[in-house]
Amino acid sequence: MDRLSARLKGFFLLLTVYGLTQFFLPSVLSAQENDPGILRALETDSPQIENTYYLEGSSNNDTSAHHWLYLYGEALFALGGDWGLEVDFPNLDTQYPLRGAPLILAPIGLNLRYEFYHFGSWSSETAGAFSIEGGGAYGFPNSGFPWIGSSWSAEILAGYRMGKFYGEGNYGYEGGIDAHVPSQWQANTALGYHLSRDWYVQVEADLTAVTAPASNSSWSFIPQIAFQPGEWLFELGEALNESPAGVTELMVARTF
Repeated sequence: MDRLSARLKGFFLLLTVYGLTQFFLPSVLSAQENDPGILRALETDSPQIENTYYLEGSSNNDTSAHHWLYLYGEALFALGGDWGLEVDFPNLDTQYPLRGAPLILAPIGLNLRYEFYHFGSWSSETAGAFSIEGGGAYGFPNSGFPWIGSSWSAEILAGYRMGKFYGEGNYGYEGGIDAHVPSQWQANTALGYHLSRDWYVQVEADLTAVTAPASNSSWSFIPQIAFQPGEWLFELGEALNESPAGVTELMVARTF
């Protein structure tokens, strides 16, 4: 296990250096011109390849002390053609009120994406994109959140649009590298409708089925509204079936 962890660290170091070069030189690689016009949802990535930065925050609505606060960052870099590199920046996990619980960095992830089929564009009546993605995440050691650690993942991403209606999904498996990290199947599906020039409504259903160390399953249902003026994207959603009082999520994205 120590040898595997060392190799994982080396892999992350190599891809991190490469990813940072793309971050500081975003103009070298432009987004695909034949974007299918499928708007990503909060937890469901769009399958297309384009240079995009994401920032997402969530908080449960329980007014008692020690409810969760969560901040997440992600970037997708086009590597030319149909390849992309996804970088999941360390998340910030804590509880409210601040300083009432430790603030930790959740895993940093690196994933390689390949868009193997694509048709249509923003201007066509129908369009679609289909990708595969695989990689891993390195978890920083911590004592406050023992279930957080290193993992690997593989998934397929799909999106299809017909006029103003569109759907997309992520389906895959995440395996724990550290013994205490859960291994699980994940299925995220979103449906959306283009209301007007800049406004969209979406609904998302996310299923997680844990296989180890103990079997368990859960799902969430998230209605959303999105506003996309130009290259910016703003999304607000509410996970209605999360207990005890739901979870509010907000995402801001910028495409280059």
